[in-house]
Amino acid sequence: MHRRTRFLAFVPLLAMLAAAAHGQAVVWSPHAAYQGRQVNLGPTGARGWVHDQTIYVVAVQKGSPAEGVLAPGDAILGVNGRRFPKDEDPRVVLGNAITKSETEARGGRLDLLVQRDGKEESRTVRIRVMGSYSPTWPFACAKSARILREACAHLAVRQYPDGHVQGELGMDTMWAGPLLLASGEAKYLENARRAAYWLTAQDYATVGLNSWPAGYGGLCVAEYYLATGDRSVLPWLERLAKVLAAGQMRCGSWGHSAPWGGYGAVNQVGLTCMIALILTRECGVAVDDAAIQRSADFFRRYVDKGWVPYGDHPPWVGRSGNGKNALAAAAFELLGGEPEAVRYFARTVAASHPYREDGHTGSYFSFFWGPLAAIHAGDTALRTLLDHQTWYYDLARTWDGGVVNLPNPENLGGRTPGHYTWCGTRHTTGGMALFYALPGRRLRILGAPRSVFGASVPAPVAAARMLYDQRKWKELEAALARLAPDHKRFAGQLATAARLQRESVACALRDFHSSIAEGDAYRASELLKSLERRIGKDNPQLAAPQKLMAANEQWVEEGSKYYAAWSTLRDYTWQYWHYYGHRATDLLADVAPRAPRIWEPLVATAETEPQSWKAFQWGEAGAEPPAEDPAWAKVDGWQKSGFDDAAWDTLEAPLRNSRGKQPGWNSRHILLRRSFTLDAPAPSHLLLLLKNGKEYASDVYLNGVLVARVVRGEHPRRYARVPLADQAAALLKQGENLIAVHCRKDAAGGRLLDVGLLGARPR
Repeated sequence: MHRRTRFLAFVPLLAMLAAAAHGQAVVWSPHAAYQGRQVNLGPTGARGWVHDQTIYVVAVQKGSPAEGVLAPGDAILGVNGRRFPKDEDPRVVLGNAITKSETEARGGRLDLLVQRDGKEESRTVRIRVMGSYSPTWPFACAKSARILREACAHLAVRQYPDGHVQGELGMDTMWAGPLLLASGEAKYLENARRAAYWLTAQDYATVGLNSWPAGYGGLCVAEYYLATGDRSVLPWLERLAKVLAAGQMRCGSWGHSAPWGGYGAVNQVGLTCMIALILTRECGVAVDDAAIQRSADFFRRYVDKGWVPYGDHPPWVGRSGNGKNALAAAAFELLGGEPEAVRYFARTVAASHPYREDGHTGSYFSFFWGPLAAIHAGDTALRTLLDHQTWYYDLARTWDGGVVNLPNPENLGGRTPGHYTWCGTRHTTGGMALFYALPGRRLRILGAPRSVFGASVPAPVAAARMLYDQRKWKELEAALARLAPDHKRFAGQLATAARLQRESVACALRDFHSSIAEGDAYRASELLKSLERRIGKDNPQLAAPQKLMAANEQWVEEGSKYYAAWSTLRDYTWQYWHYYGHRATDLLADVAPRAPRIWEPLVATAETEPQSWKAFQWGEAGAEPPAEDPAWAKVDGWQKSGFDDAAWDTLEAPLRNSRGKQPGWNSRHILLRRSFTLDAPAPSHLLLLLKNGKEYASDVYLNGVLVARVVRGEHPRRYARVPLADQAAALLKQGENLIAVHCRKDAAGGRLLDVGLLGARPR
């Protein structure tokens, strides 16, 4: 019997198994044990296998919205009051339902018709409200912007301290780097920088399949340089340009490896190598122009003839080409001067929406590059492509911010293992989410104009760029103001790059101090090395961190071993067909190695500058007041937001015994109140900072609720770091909040009192 016939003959058995008792071991598909053959069911946290008009649940992630609602063995028959129609793909129906459920109108309610134990019942999965897509998404679209931010955060968690994202040949790092860079956010610029630095420590001249990491690695590092002007990466790009040119085949494409070894051309990676050479040349690096020309001649042959084929073959007809036409459009756009080629390749991509899932080993590159090319075909063509694929993108998103490529028919049929799905969101999020960054146009492959850090700029711009290289920010600001109107675009690029560099250094320093405070000296050391490379070891900003790092140097090796162990376990998961790979996958699932939280100040301490508190005090220091102290009657409800504290004193922190100099804390009891505003949703974790002596006792309230009682503080020169329970974070809200403190002195003296609050979100 033919293999596909045997596969279909198995289907009736699956239908019978679907009605089996819940909880029993059930084989839903010949391949369902492999995550690469399971369909992600959007941000529910569940995965399934689809047959006819039913979605069979095969896995539910712990902590996800589907946990406790769905279970392996459930059969989903419909969604939001509608059974899956016989003539429609259930994935499309579910994906569109998720899109609607994430709107404010639906409030995140996803109602599923589920068959369990032979009975049909309605079950509701509460997914997060993401809002509605705008008519021009991802442009002018708040939902798209939020998806981009969450995808970047998802990858930042999974990045190791040395900058790499665990994956085969470093590809995960090469795909994550451009997305983090394209976010335009300073806190992710440090992640992109460490990714680029890790790549520049690799040598791809001798490894197997080296055209892949050389092509995508060169693209990533070149985009990083063009966005930041970080000259420390240029020597690596110079070496890579030689490797790429030497590895090119005579036809003008590249094979899996260089030298090619007889396999033949592989145009998916060949086009990537071509783009890497073009971008490297834009960086001002000497490149073999003849190699670029050979590539252009080779791929130009397919204009007006069909789809770019797998290798040195006749053009394909009626297929999406697994991203190759999209890559060709991007390559010729970067090359310049060939609008006909760009327009042709872009239009074929925009018209391919009915079969975007076609592709050898999976459709990852079709979704990676497709929108980046279709934008060159015009607004209408781009809308046609994206609006037909809205369901796919919402079904591909995970509950924790990742975006995974869905298995395609080749994977489900068993020919290939569904590698892009199997390896998880860290493998695919960088490419799948990149088109959400199109509105920012911060990368050349996203339509950014030629960079001010490129090979050739006018003399006044070059002079300003030198000030940027020297980090002379005030002089740079003055030089930019003097530039002629014709150079304003360059001035804007330099101003943005300077701002992001300063802000990213500040973010990295916060991360450094958080890592030290939480005991991760290895992570701190990697952050410090990245900063030293970027702004110089002798930079005054790094003097204190370097001293702190020296005091913690003995713990770096232990931390290195910890992360190396995680990396080794991850390596086993790539061998998923092997016993050890199965065991490692079962152990790790999609868990990332624990990284320190980055704490942001919600209520600042006086460590950097004085902070004002409303204060009320009474009682003689060192003496206990009467049990029925009348002072309490005056302050009933003092810890709540509605209390009127207009008559209270205003004191500056840190509080201390005034000793007759300025208003201070001279009594036994003091009540403190201070409001603070959250511009974003409340964080999920809180850390109380408290500086007081061991003879103090402090009660701390948030929005009227007692959250901490600290009987003895730490040394007066240090802050106690008191983690608060998760319930405390739930007390906060977006907008105005109140922190209130009651502190009691048990002895006279001039010890300090200062209070702060830090917040962090899951990493």
